[in-house]
Amino acid sequence: MTRTVLLLLLLTRSAFAEWPPPPPLDADRLAAAGLRVVSGPRLELVTDLPPSPAIDELPSVVEAAMPAWDRYFAHTGEQAPADWRLRMYLVRDRQPLEALGLMPDRGGDFLNGLSLGYEAWVAEQSTDYYRRHLVLHEATHSYMATVLGGCGPGWYMEAMAELLGTHAWDPGSGRLELGVMPASRGASAYWGRVKSVRDAFAAGKALSVPAVMKIDNRQVLGPDSYAWVWSLAKLLDSHPRYQPRFRDLPKEVLREDFDDGFRAAFADDWSDLALEWRLFVSRLDYGYQVAPEAIDFRPGRPLAEEPAEVTVAADRGWQSTGVAVEAGRPVRLSASGRFVVHRDAEGTPWPCEAGGVTLEYFAGRPLGMLLAAIDQRESAGGEGGSAWFEGSLLRPVGVGPEAELVPLHSGTLYLRVNDSPAAVAENQGELRVIVQRVKRTAQ
Repeated sequence: MTRTVLLLLLLTRSAFAEWPPPPPLDADRLAAAGLRVVSGPRLELVTDLPPSPAIDELPSVVEAAMPAWDRYFAHTGEQAPADWRLRMYLVRDRQPLEALGLMPDRGGDFLNGLSLGYEAWVAEQSTDYYRRHLVLHEATHSYMATVLGGCGPGWYMEAMAELLGTHAWDPGSGRLELGVMPASRGASAYWGRVKSVRDAFAAGKALSVPAVMKIDNRQVLGPDSYAWVWSLAKLLDSHPRYQPRFRDLPKEVLREDFDDGFRAAFADDWSDLALEWRLFVSRLDYGYQVAPEAIDFRPGRPLAEEPAEVTVAADRGWQSTGVAVEAGRPVRLSASGRFVVHRDAEGTPWPCEAGGVTLEYFAGRPLGMLLAAIDQRESAGGEGGSAWFEGSLLRPVGVGPEAELVPLHSGTLYLRVNDSPAAVAENQGELRVIVQRVKRTAQ
């Protein structure tokens, strides 16, 4: 059986003992080919790159990742044995490896990386961050394949490797954190997943959750595919309501009906997930904090004759008012209170009221401005058609201190203050909002 066939058969449902150890290395032949070996307890790195801190610390990076992988996958009941070790080939020029018989049969089929049991191959990259990302990405594949017994379907396999490939590394302390949301483009140079999703969204080519699940890694994938699977994994893994179910999925990687199980796990709130997914990809940016943006979808009740009073926390995303509004029937919103919307470089707070502060704008409106939107899905049935109508959660309207709204659709009224998902959790305080019917005087 060729190594290629072995990869295709075992990467989705291997057993720990089925993966053979890497072939022995001949140090003299490696040296003659311009290759050197950098060894650590968990990673044996073969490379044609000259010594440098960023290259020679990679065994330490993988060693630091081992306890993180063990913790993440602990509920599966599996854990890497003490002698678990990966050999990785990190090269600029693949030809010497091919001459030595150290490339896999499908060596010409991958762009940046490939994992095959206890061996992995990574092409040299132009930045230290993206090189480490790919090393962790391929090592995650190897961990799942050899320790869990498999990686699941292609989309999930790549989603997990992308999720656990995003990282924060401190070479001084040796501290590694996996699954982080990159804080900035500069902090994750050349990774580019955020840009890929934003560009696709701007071009009207955003993928739905089912479309992401159709991504198939049995063919060579481009950067956009990795961006979409990472985005879905990041949302599900960081969302307080979805995370427990998502983190149960590694136990199911050997199931032939993995995708059916995934859909069943989220069936009861699939419509909520679809809407939060749209919101996530529409506003995705570096530093995006998922948990504060998580929505408690609480259906509203018809507004009584007496006004309803609600509070809007400044440090959260969309919040249900518990009020159901009717299409064409105007309501008046009156907001009062003061909160902190930002702190400057010296830590000085920016006090803010419902009108926002014009010192800074976000999404075309003053920072901190009170916004309103309608979730019409309940009245429309199911997902309720287009989520893009004016006044929807994806196209909110500005309220400010006071405004009269005439809903285009019936549904539950939601409110929030205008702020970036990367910064909203830093706000403090709340607004008090009165919602009341508008009584028209007979003519």
